[in-house]
Formats: sequence, C-alpha cells, structure tokens
Amino acid sequence: MSRQPATTVTLSVVLLGALLVADLQLHTATAAAGITIESSTVSYNFAQEITFELWASSEADITSVYLSFRATGDAQTRVQPVEISPAPQIKVAYRADMRYNPLPPFATVSFWWDIEDAAGHHLTTPPQQFRYRDNRFHWTQLSDPLRKEVTVYWIEGHGDLKFGQAALDVALPGLERISSELHAPLPETIEIYIYDAQHNLNAAMVLTGREWVGGQARPELGVIVVAIPFEEGYTLRMKREIPHELTHLLLYQAVTPEGYEYVPEWLDEGLATANELLPTAEYASVLEDARKNGYLLPLEKLCVPFPPDPTTALLSYAQSGSVVQFIRREYGAAGIRNLLAAYRDGASCRAGVQEALKISFNQLEAAWRASLEPENPWRAMMERVGVWLGLWLLSILIAVPMLGGRHRRLHPGRK
Repeated sequence: MSRQPATTVTLSVVLLGALLVADLQLHTATAAAGITIESSTVSYNFAQEITFELWASSEADITSVYLSFRATGDAQTRVQPVEISPAPQIKVAYRADMRYNPLPPFATVSFWWDIEDAAGHHLTTPPQQFRYRDNRFHWTQLSDPLRKEVTVYWIEGHGDLKFGQAALDVALPGLERISSELHAPLPETIEIYIYDAQHNLNAAMVLTGREWVGGQARPELGVIVVAIPFEEGYTLRMKREIPHELTHLLLYQAVTPEGYEYVPEWLDEGLATANELLPTAEYASVLEDARKNGYLLPLEKLCVPFPPDPTTALLSYAQSGSVVQFIRREYGAAGIRNLLAAYRDGASCRAGVQEALKISFNQLEAAWRASLEPENPWRAMMERVGVWLGLWLLSILIAVPMLGGRHRRLHPGRK
C-alpha cells in the first residue's frame, strides 16, 4: 500500500548557522493586575547558547524580571535574574551559555517568567516548552498513521521514506514484544533520532557533556539516539540497535523512575543485548575466548556501569546478554519480571537474585558458568540414547519372566 506524501515532514531547524527562532510566542494573552506579556520567544544554537526574549508592559514601572527554565530529567530548575532599567514597557533578552552548563540533548525544556512592577503586582507566566534538538542539522520525520506514539527522525538527505519506514517496522513490533515480556506500559511518545554517522552523534554528545559508546536511550525523555548510515545493510543495523535502546526505555517504564537506579547494569544491558534481533557477532567469540582462557568477569563487577575500556566493555555486554538468556531458559519471562520487581522495590544487586529466583547470587553465577562449558561427547551420547536404552532394558526385564512361564507350561513335569 502506498504511503501518502503528507506523512513525511521536513523540520526547518537551522537558520544558516545563526540562532533558530522557535515558534514559541505568548502574545498579549497573559496579564495580571496591569502586567501584560506582549511576546515571549526562545531561540537556540545547539550546544552553544539559548536566547530567551521577553516583551512586557505594565501601568507602573516594571522593576523585576526573573527567568526560570528546566529540562525534563533535570532535578533542579535554573533561575536567573534579568537586568532591566525600570520602565512601563521592557524588552529583554537573556542568553544562557550551553558550553559550560549544558542541557540534555533532545530534552523538552520548559521556561517561564516572573515579573513584578512598582505597584506590587506580580505575574508568573504559563510555562512554555520547546524540544532541544540538534539544530546543526535538518531533520526529516515519519510516524505510522495507525501508531502515532513512535516518531522516527533522520538527517535530511541521508535516507529516504523507505529508510524511515524500515526503522518504524523494527520499532513497532519490538515495542510489543519487549513490553509483553516486561509487562511494561508503553510511553506516551517515543522519538528515535538517527544520525548519519557515528562521528556526528559523538560530537552531539560531547558538546552536551556526555560520553558516548554506540547508541543511547534517554528513558526519562522517551528518546533514542543512534547512528545508522544510509548504506547497504542499514536494516540489519536497525534490527540490532533499535530494539537494544527500546529495551532501556521499556525497562524504565516497568520499574518506574524511582526503581530504575536499583536495576544492576548486567540486567539492564543484558536484557537490551538479548533483545537485539541481530546479535553483535563478536559477543559469542569474545565470551568463548574468555571462558577458555579463564578471564570471565565476576558477575558482581557487572552490577555497576561497565568500564570505558572497549575490550572489557565488549566482554561485559557479551556476559550480561548471556546471563539474561540463561535466566530466560531456566526461569522464563516470569523470572525476568520477578527480578525487575525486586529491584524496583530497592533490592541490592545480590539480594534481588535471592528474592526473585530463590537462589543465591553465587549459585546463579556458578550455574551460568557451568552452562557455558562444552558437553562431554560421551555424556551427550549417553543422554541421547539413555531413554531408549532404559526402555530396552525394561522390555528385557518384562520379557524374561514371561519366557520362563512359557517354558514351564511346555514342560509341566519339570520343577
């Protein structure tokens, strides 16, 4: 079925290297006891500065102006007094430097003004919001007409409609599958941003004060950011990276914001790794090498964020995915959900395993390590033929008395 052109929208979010003026204005509708807001706007240059502008008037001189703003996920509200010369009408601009005090990328930012005049009147404006996107690039967006909670964004010119649809076709079934296992409610909105190259994504994170590995989920924002070039094989990369990051979002939903900090890294990243539709090829070989050479990482070391060293980090992901797969095989989806419930309630890394699986942390690790050992070929053969061998012996035991009875019937004189 063909898709209507109206489902693709280009976001004009760059103004030739200058500041982008967002369409956020409050016109003459906000007033309190003589204070009137004529205009309130915001513009920004990603990772450089945000400019907030206010035009207000009053019957008396305006004597005080404060700007407050906060990004989703930030614990504190930034409050800034704005210098003015008292007058009945003011036009002010405040520029917040993002180079030294950055905001989370792709966060929703809320801002409002507090204004007082010489007559003692006070006005707090209604909060306004804008999405702090990386406006160094133009973004194209696509959402499914039947499932509008997920929107995919990709850099304009680095992907066509099929590219965006492929991402949706991975994301939507992935949401259902992962949500079903975790019993996680779906977020109201999910935004997936796809950079054209890893270095552009890395730059965005570095500019906003964040380290980068490959992809990132911001569960509190409902945002996923990945780098998938528009080249042959892009669908395979989507099948690996999008379900991985979706898992983080849904796990966050499953344990509520308060419980997310208690979920150990091996479970968080292990679930995400295990949910990749196209597993990373290196995981199996790295895990087997570590097993054979005796340098598997203690599971307890994977309770906390993985080390930045690429080699150790790769093994950490491989082990965590393997542990989660083992728990799935032995305890099913219910075991995973029991673990999440324990950590949601604040259990420690060790105690959560005991509470959820009824075995100790050390027992879980020992059983998982044992599952990695190759089967003894003779033992494997005996296990395969054991049932049949047992049935054969049983038939012999049953047949012998029957034969003896028949023999006595044929020779009744013998004892």
